[in-house]
Amino acid sequence: MGNSTSSGEACDVAVVGAGIVGAAVAARLAQRGLKVAVLEAQQVAGGATGRSAGIVTTGLPGYYTRAVQTFGREAARTLWALTVEGRELLAEAARSLGVVWERTGSLLLALTPEEAESLRMSAEMLREDGFAPHWEKRDPLGKGFLGALRWADDGVVDAAALTCALLASTPVTVHSGTEALGLETNADGIRIWAYRRTLRCSAVVLATNGYAPLLGKSLSRWTTPGYAWKGVTESASGSLPTPCLVDYGYVSLRPLSDGRLMVSAWRPPGAFSHDPDEALRRRLARILRRYFPEAARRFPERRSGIVGCTPDGIPVVGSLSQLPGVYFALGLGGCGLNLAFVVAERLVNLLLDGTSPGILGENRQGK
Repeated sequence: MGNSTSSGEACDVAVVGAGIVGAAVAARLAQRGLKVAVLEAQQVAGGATGRSAGIVTTGLPGYYTRAVQTFGREAARTLWALTVEGRELLAEAARSLGVVWERTGSLLLALTPEEAESLRMSAEMLREDGFAPHWEKRDPLGKGFLGALRWADDGVVDAAALTCALLASTPVTVHSGTEALGLETNADGIRIWAYRRTLRCSAVVLATNGYAPLLGKSLSRWTTPGYAWKGVTESASGSLPTPCLVDYGYVSLRPLSDGRLMVSAWRPPGAFSHDPDEALRRRLARILRRYFPEAARRFPERRSGIVGCTPDGIPVVGSLSQLPGVYFALGLGGCGLNLAFVVAERLVNLLLDGTSPGILGENRQGK
């Protein structure tokens, strides 16, 4: 892959966005011998990755029954298998880079009878399809939940630390505080205008989550902003034996080594009709007061912001037909750690080899 000849700093591929996906893409491209530059409007892992609680789970929000109903049995099985693959790729990367990975297991906890039945049916169907969840009819925490689905092989990681380690592991040039402002393609390649910097390259990867439409308006069909919140309790909040997810997987609680709890929540666009940020916080507060009163305290460490979501809830990998050489990996929502490395791998294979992203591609059924 050759460089263009226009003025500006030259590289083979420019990656826009230094979250976990952008870092994984950049590292893979550099390992393939390409000169890679990363543009990040804030700081590395400063967006959705930095708001992650770092729980790497099997499956997607809404549970297996909903995925089967939406996509069909075989597609649901493929998606759950991809999350298992992605979890193991992340664990392998963390270990190789010296980033702490703990295989803690996880609990998905049911708040309502309907959610409990969905979890129970999901466990049954997952076992039929070759997975190994464990359904527990009784609440393992004794807090009033109506059942739990346990995954023994899930784990936790510091997503920001892993992102930084990925970028430091290969000769990737990172430009933090450098917002990409516009793209132009011509016979010589692609030019990117950024804050105080211009890059020229042969290919561009947009890994900017909910901000992608700012650089490619057509991407608004694929990614729209959802809302996310993360906080850490003020002091030790009791003993939670394992990371937990509630409310169909949209709220997570992770025990920290010092006894504090890291709490995060997110929702896709349209989940709340008015002031989604405030509505999300109120929903989270009600859950904490009812089931985790030890965590319903002041959160001195807290962050909120947007996450990119696709209409069907599955990440998308593709390219822009109107801007040749521009690729994108978007829409991981607020729980993308289990698919980040799979998405990165599919993107790199598409860019370098023309390999179809499969079920993650932009031409999947209905699109």
